[in-house]
Amino acid sequence: MIMHYFLAFLFITNIYHIHAQAPAGDALAIPSQEGIDYQIEWPENLTPEMQKRIESVSMLLENKLRLPGSFGGLMKRVEKDKKYLEKTIQSFGYYGCKVDFDIDLSKTPVVIHFTCELGPVYTIEHMQLENRGKYPLPDLPVNLDDLVGLNKGDELVAEHAQKSQVILKKYFSQTGYPFAEIDEPEGIINHDKRTVVLIFPVHLGGKAIIDSTDIEPTQNLDPSFIRNRLFWKKGDTYDTRVVERTRRQLSQTGLFDNVVVTPKPVEEKTESNANEKEQPITMHVKTTEAAPRALAAGVHYATSQGGEARLSWDHYNLLGHGENLGANLRVAKIRTKARIYYNVPDCGSPNQTLKNEMYVLKEKTRAYRSNTIAASSKIERQLTDILTGSIGLSGESGSITPRTTNKKSPIRLIGIPVELGIDASNDLLNPTRGFRINGHITPYTGHLGSSKSMVITQGNASVYLPFQTNSLDEDMGTLASFVRFGTMRIRNFEDLPPNKRFYGGGNGSVRGYGYQMISPIDDKKIPIGGESLLEFGSEIRYRFSETVGGVAFIEAGSVYQRKIPNFGKKLLWGTGFGIRYYTTYAPVRIDIAFPLQRRKLKGAKKPYDSPYQFYVSVGQAF
Repeated sequence: MIMHYFLAFLFITNIYHIHAQAPAGDALAIPSQEGIDYQIEWPENLTPEMQKRIESVSMLLENKLRLPGSFGGLMKRVEKDKKYLEKTIQSFGYYGCKVDFDIDLSKTPVVIHFTCELGPVYTIEHMQLENRGKYPLPDLPVNLDDLVGLNKGDELVAEHAQKSQVILKKYFSQTGYPFAEIDEPEGIINHDKRTVVLIFPVHLGGKAIIDSTDIEPTQNLDPSFIRNRLFWKKGDTYDTRVVERTRRQLSQTGLFDNVVVTPKPVEEKTESNANEKEQPITMHVKTTEAAPRALAAGVHYATSQGGEARLSWDHYNLLGHGENLGANLRVAKIRTKARIYYNVPDCGSPNQTLKNEMYVLKEKTRAYRSNTIAASSKIERQLTDILTGSIGLSGESGSITPRTTNKKSPIRLIGIPVELGIDASNDLLNPTRGFRINGHITPYTGHLGSSKSMVITQGNASVYLPFQTNSLDEDMGTLASFVRFGTMRIRNFEDLPPNKRFYGGGNGSVRGYGYQMISPIDDKKIPIGGESLLEFGSEIRYRFSETVGGVAFIEAGSVYQRKIPNFGKKLLWGTGFGIRYYTTYAPVRIDIAFPLQRRKLKGAKKPYDSPYQFYVSVGQAF
């Protein structure tokens, strides 16, 4: 009997709460079999982002198609959403907020109206790490504020705290703690001061020291190929950046569909890890071999060069140690090139590759027409994690006809190319941070008239600076810049073959001008070429979503008939914008560019520079 009175009391309490706004004398409506229909009114002082977030978790919205069959069922949803709304508002820093609701039964459907008093945004009093594991926390080399990107007095928004949680996990994984876990940030709220002490609970484990490497057997590839490309060695402290560099280098060989590197604790302690603060680990490398043969096709388009069709075939593992035999064909209006190549990795020693190639080339450009055949062989060596050097021997034979004279002359050249490059960027085709520096010098001898020999030197550098990341610390915005220069040493400029001269303009150069059109021009609008080159530019890249991005760029350059570029003088500027469609392989690039100075020949009424240039290609411009 007592239980019956208690249930009746609860029922009457609920009726009173939900009828707070019902007109006096109205009878309590009996819910239909279909359920109680309702509509929601969120607080008017919510920001659009707050409303979007509460709507994404709301039980009332999620179950709108399944109407509650009783007022008790409706109340459960309302009370649940009240808690969700309170947590949502607090996640934006309003930790003193007060949330309430009322239900108007006089309307059909019934109206559930939420209200809230936001109050002030709470700020960070200070931050601290709290050890939740058995191993001591290491001393941080920098202030915690600088590391996580938050400071005392900052507004405490949950999204910022969660981003700091990701940053902390990334930091510890780069400094020897692959098993680090950072729990959800906690806070001690002081309502009087309207501040929060932000706490990051940390479970580290011992500092991971690499004890061994376990490479899963592959079906067709010698395991030494993988072992020679590992950037760690026994005794190293674990660093996720080194792991990613290894994974990326293996992936770029074309031999694997997937590369997974997993650190695993060594179960038994050895003398080498007697120090209980350290934890020996085994690096487990598992790869999924790709099909050894690949056939690919593609297209490229530029206004001044027309379309280009590309076809390639590769065998990435000819003899079982990653030997790459390949051939490709590129056909375009101004250039047709057929090329075969054979690369032998680990030639003589690990991380040393013998690269051989031969090609036949037919060109029909604004500056010249040529038919050549060439072959080269070089040794390329990985000197450090980011530094690569090479030296080789090349030969070229054929004929060339400058459009300025229409006089055919033979080409017979032997060169010794030497190259040094640094690649500290994070991606080959879509870099978002880091830098690249490359320089090469090639002395030539052969059929060069009275000059007998020449030396061509070129260098370029690019830098990629992220200016915005998302909550997962992925780069969404990047400022990219490049500079490129070239010079050559030859006794007589007239002895310089037109296909070895410097030209500027077009894809991979100053995009606002046509191919080869940044160059001294004769009175027939034919590019003459020059002995030195200077180009530079910057590009803002922004990724709006996983697949779509945009860019805006400005570039400048010039070609000079002197051995040293005349820095800052006679520069031609171009600007433009483009879109990027990001695939798993590389971004598809579409750009439109405009020259800022359209040049005219003496006496001409119209400029010879086109008003715009259009490009479609794969990969970033630089």
